[in-house]
Amino acid sequence: MTSLILNAEAEAPAVAPAQGALAGIRMLFVAPDDYPAFRVDLVELFSNHLVARGLKIDWSLRPVQDGPARVDELGAERFHVARRQVSGKFGALRYRMAENWLRLKLAWRAARGDYDLIQIRDQPLWAITYALAGRFSGTPCLFWMSYPVLEGRLRDALLNLQSMSWPARIVRIAYAVIADFLFYRLALPLSDHVIVQSRRMRERVGFRGIPMEKMTPIPMGVTTERYNAGSVRSIEDPRLAGKKSMAYLCANVVSILTDLTVDALAELVAQGHDAVLVLIGSVSELERKDIDARTEKLGVSDRVIFTGRLPLPDALGWVKRADVCLSPFMMDAAQQVATPTKLVEYLAMGRPVVCTVHYDQNEVVHDSGAGFVTAYTGKAIAEGVARLFADPQKAEAMGARGPAWVKANRDYRHLADVVEQIYIDSLDKRRSPATRSDSK
Repeated sequence: MTSLILNAEAEAPAVAPAQGALAGIRMLFVAPDDYPAFRVDLVELFSNHLVARGLKIDWSLRPVQDGPARVDELGAERFHVARRQVSGKFGALRYRMAENWLRLKLAWRAARGDYDLIQIRDQPLWAITYALAGRFSGTPCLFWMSYPVLEGRLRDALLNLQSMSWPARIVRIAYAVIADFLFYRLALPLSDHVIVQSRRMRERVGFRGIPMEKMTPIPMGVTTERYNAGSVRSIEDPRLAGKKSMAYLCANVVSILTDLTVDALAELVAQGHDAVLVLIGSVSELERKDIDARTEKLGVSDRVIFTGRLPLPDALGWVKRADVCLSPFMMDAAQQVATPTKLVEYLAMGRPVVCTVHYDQNEVVHDSGAGFVTAYTGKAIAEGVARLFADPQKAEAMGARGPAWVKANRDYRHLADVVEQIYIDSLDKRRSPATRSDSK
């Protein structure tokens, strides 16, 4: 699952590009993510590690604020931004039209051979356009499947998780079904390589007819130099004084998952624990109303702290201060294949965790020994937390096992090695036989 850290781009250290196998390679990266980027896999893996190895990147992301069409140049990275004025009449529609026009122009440039690599992330139908452009120019085009987007959209529409009208739900269902067919029959077969988030995602995509050798799992990770309790100052807040605290870290606080943490808090308070819950991340007005209604109903509204979106050091300061960190995660078809980032972030900070049953979370907690896995209910989460509250020394000992495990298994320095090799292999396969012979 994509990163949960906030405003990370402001914290990324400036690194002088190094000369390596990717030196001089210019890549086009197209994704539906926000600009400025905040997701850790974009900021850390690409803007930090891979750029430091000499990779140059042209980005096409979605601006979070209104502004003119432009190209922002930041060292080895160029950000192509479409005009955005959503506050005006038909602003959202006009922005999408501008974005589509920009993407088509970038596809034309790719077809002319202006790039050495094309990387498409979580844009199932655009992958067809860019894969065809890559075939025309001889440029490797890779797809990065960080999330089963189409399955997620179908789930949201069927269950009405985003409060859509019936016509909107029908349109989304139709789109998900048609796009799913095109994605697996055209987009992925045309792609040179597919990066997936987990072994389970690789298996699932393989069942749809994509060769297993064409896919590589790259889980979500962290850069341990930055996610390091020794370099982060703990948050001291009077609302925490004398109380046991739980932290839930997420870029966007969503009530469907937060409900479980609130239920766990209410259960702990009912058992006599003087506990508070810290929700770290941005929360929409609609979600805040839902959460406030639930906390008031359960009688714990004075025990929930909303931090809002924070710079990375501050967000990690709250994590460091927490007695226990929580990672509830759904196990529906769309989420089964994820590798939840927040869990790895907690472990890197040396905190004991309580998470719910999930394939990746089960493996991480079992292998690291840094916490407990519980059922997907507030009561079960509370039972796990209560065990850690009751034995603080054991809890700290469990949390202390996390950093070493993360460094050995989920550090972006190591994950960057894998991605770099994928790119090098993709470039080599597209070279002419003569070029390959000359290089030997």
